Amino acid sequence: MTIQSSPASAQRVLDTLAKSEADRVARRRRRSFSVWLTRAVVLALFLGLWEWAVVTGLIDPFFFSQPSAIWAFLVAEFRDGSIWPHIAVTLRETLAGFAIGAVAGVAAGIVRMQFPFVADVSNPFLTILNVLPRVALAPMFIIWFGVGEGSKVALAVSLVFFILMLSTEAGIKSLDRELTLTMRALGATDRQLFWKVMLPGAVPAIFGGMRLGVVYALLAVVVGEMISARMGLGQRISFYAASFHAEGVLGTILVLAMIGLLLNFVVAWAETSLLRWKGETQ
Repeated sequence: MTIQSSPASAQRVLDTLAKSEADRVARRRRRSFSVWLTRAVVLALFLGLWEWAVVTGLIDPFFFSQPSAIWAFLVAEFRDGSIWPHIAVTLRETLAGFAIGAVAGVAAGIVRMQFPFVADVSNPFLTILNVLPRVALAPMFIIWFGVGEGSKVALAVSLVFFILMLSTEAGIKSLDRELTLTMRALGATDRQLFWKVMLPGAVPAIFGGMRLGVVYALLAVVVGEMISARMGLGQRISFYAASFHAEGVLGTILVLAMIGLLLNFVVAWAETSLLRWKGETQ
């Protein structure tokens, strides 16, 4: 016995599916609006309580400053343009260190997964280098690479490299073993297996490492600039701290937070775009 569907019933099914999808989109938008509204309320409450505590004398503005003073400081810095050269230097050092460390880390992870002998030989050496407190060694990086941008880039590379190497290895190791065996059974070469299965499958883990790596690159650069630098936001933090300029320190930290958020957003956008392109091409 066969059941034949009429055009009217098929249309009703399509209308039901369309309505269900529209409801799902509407619920997602309502939830997104609620999340952003709650964030705004929490931030407003925090800033309001902070300002109120300073005005009423509960906390000392000399040590903690206050939101209105920080805002006035940032407006003045951006209005006269004095902060832009420092932002440019910090961004340039961060992006250079991140790019070099990410490329080297991904390449090292791929090589170690492709050649187990190389991984076995390099494991103890890389482990020793990875456990070294590179941030604590920042003064040595300045001695080795100078007080210019090179030492900050090198410090960022030393952090990003291991994050991306380990993320790449974890992504390749997490691949479905049955899929790999099936591809080999179908006659796939090692080259085809790598480009068609291993590398695409490791992309989410690699981008997860990139999100973390770009933040650590910024951290490394700022630490290096705080120790010794001619320009950069880290150098400004040290200068304002030495001058007991609380709003300068907190305002510059806020700028750094915005830069870190922007860099993380760019990496997340690149990941989403790549995965969407990957899905469209399959």
